[in-house]
Amino acid sequence: MSVIFASDLDRTLIYSQRAMGLPPDMAQHLPVELYNGEYISFMSKKSLLLLQEVQQLAAFVPVTTRTVEQYRRIFHISANIKPKYAITSNGGNILMDGEPDPVWAKKIRQLQDHYLNHDDLLRRFREIASPDWVLREYLADNLFYTVIIDREKIPLELVRSFGREIASLGWSLSIQGRKLYLIPAEINKGSAMLYIKDMLSSAFAAASGDSLLDESLLKAADYALAPAHGELYAAYAGSGAYNFTQESGIAASEEILRSVLEVFRKKESTREYMV
Repeated sequence: MSVIFASDLDRTLIYSQRAMGLPPDMAQHLPVELYNGEYISFMSKKSLLLLQEVQQLAAFVPVTTRTVEQYRRIFHISANIKPKYAITSNGGNILMDGEPDPVWAKKIRQLQDHYLNHDDLLRRFREIASPDWVLREYLADNLFYTVIIDREKIPLELVRSFGREIASLGWSLSIQGRKLYLIPAEINKGSAMLYIKDMLSSAFAAASGDSLLDESLLKAADYALAPAHGELYAAYAGSGAYNFTQESGIAASEEILRSVLEVFRKKESTREYMV
């Protein structure tokens, strides 16, 4: 295929009950993620049908900050839809037919000289961290740190100051809900998407995402649309930096897919993207 649709998952295409703000309505929603015997994430039935239509025109590439293991819990996408390519670990892993691409993995390892090593970064973080607001931390896929926080108690100015400090050391900091991410700046979703785009000799990519960690993805795309909620919307709504949906919440996923379909159909009718 000559076009790509690369989309973030959580709070863009799929939604937890908390993100939906109400219990799922099984007449309108389908479970897509199973964890500890419970369904914890959902998609609207309309979105699933629209995604199937998108796949008739484009290569669908799921994109997520989740680890490989966490991505595989989203059974409807990883096991049922089975996309040829998926980007996990914030771009740190590219799955090809469900398994990590060794060529991309080698490229990521070669970046390690470009940023402060993990142990030293964690040591610096612990100098400002406190059990009052840090509940748990772990190294995700041996690539970046995920920190579970108490959002109400986190000292935001101190943490933001720390974020500015580590930027000069090759790391980025992002807070999303109850999670704080410490990620090497060169490990990002946009670079991973461009790698896949190059492999597929694709001339056109559409993308969607809701968080600041999706910025590299949206900037790398030829067409981008973000939902009217989340970190990205809070930072840029009204600025003109990004296009946002009219709808928010799970309804935004349907609007994104309809818009992407319209763009792809127009390009197909004119063969604008053909190489």
